[in-house]
Amino acid sequence: MNKFFYDYIIVGQGLSGSVLSSMLINDNKNVLVIDHYYPGSSSQVAAGLVNPVTGRRVVKSWMADTLLPIASDFYTNSEKLLGDNFYFPMDVLEVVNNVKDLNEWTSRMSESEMKIYLNEDSPEELYRGKIGEFKKMIRITSSAWMNIPKYIGLVRKFLINNSSLLDQTFDYSKFSIDDQIHYGNIDSPKIIFCEGFGSLKNPFWSWIPLVPAKGEILTIECQGLPEKYILLNGFFLIPLGNHCFRAGSTFEWNFPHELPTEEGKQKLIKLLNDFLKIPYTIVDHRAGIRPTVKDRRPLIGHHPDHKNVFIFNGMGTKGVQLIPFFADHFLKYLNGKIPLMDEVNVNRFKK
Repeated sequence: MNKFFYDYIIVGQGLSGSVLSSMLINDNKNVLVIDHYYPGSSSQVAAGLVNPVTGRRVVKSWMADTLLPIASDFYTNSEKLLGDNFYFPMDVLEVVNNVKDLNEWTSRMSESEMKIYLNEDSPEELYRGKIGEFKKMIRITSSAWMNIPKYIGLVRKFLINNSSLLDQTFDYSKFSIDDQIHYGNIDSPKIIFCEGFGSLKNPFWSWIPLVPAKGEILTIECQGLPEKYILLNGFFLIPLGNHCFRAGSTFEWNFPHELPTEEGKQKLIKLLNDFLKIPYTIVDHRAGIRPTVKDRRPLIGHHPDHKNVFIFNGMGTKGVQLIPFFADHFLKYLNGKIPLMDEVNVNRFKK
């Protein structure tokens, strides 16, 4: 039987695996990605929202000043390399409904670290009569949305053309470790697991505190709604072009299956009906499982008992802005140039 050697084996081609494999190949590494397409993965249904401001507490996202320009540069350069567009810089409009929330946002705008991202100059008249009454719109700059499934599809073609994709579900019966990684007739010094919530079934990583969370989204068509801005109002409305918008999302910790549900659909319909004052039609309804971590930090590093088995996972809802920086950080660590940041080192959970 012929033997094949690769510098790295990567298991999983979601957003993390796609970015990581691309960076390695561009660094002239011989990479094999093992992945079978799965429509319920978080990468296939993720909003792809990039936002420097986090939640109702109105705080700057973790490491936003560092992460955002690196993410923008990486995806913009990737568009040129892959020959298509999937990353769309676009300001967010936070729709503020009450005085208490408005006071909170106004207070944050005076803070030096926040005012570079927050702006009161918002196109409110574009939306009057098209959405419900509101006190104010706060414009959030340095934001964007990314068509993650399109990017992953483009990377998949790139991997196929580079003879770097094995289209199958990872089979542990083919896998063994000594000083090398062995998978059937394939050998490599290192294997990196980028499986998203699939890591829950991985015997090497059963001890990590990865919690699956289900999210459902709708795609709607709404002819009268402006398409220049992303809207946030306890949920998101992202313009996709051609009068279509992605609306979401729900968040469920306990769920019997991974499929879209009528209950999830009705939750989103209620949000839309309360918010929009013009007609819309539902075009699509999807669900996906997010891998979440209790401290909301990535899971990166080597297995405590197997120094050639690695994980790159747990990027959560901020994955689009986190992954380019931390993929580069991880590769520098693998090359012995830097230590891993303590905050993201997976062994922080190994007692």
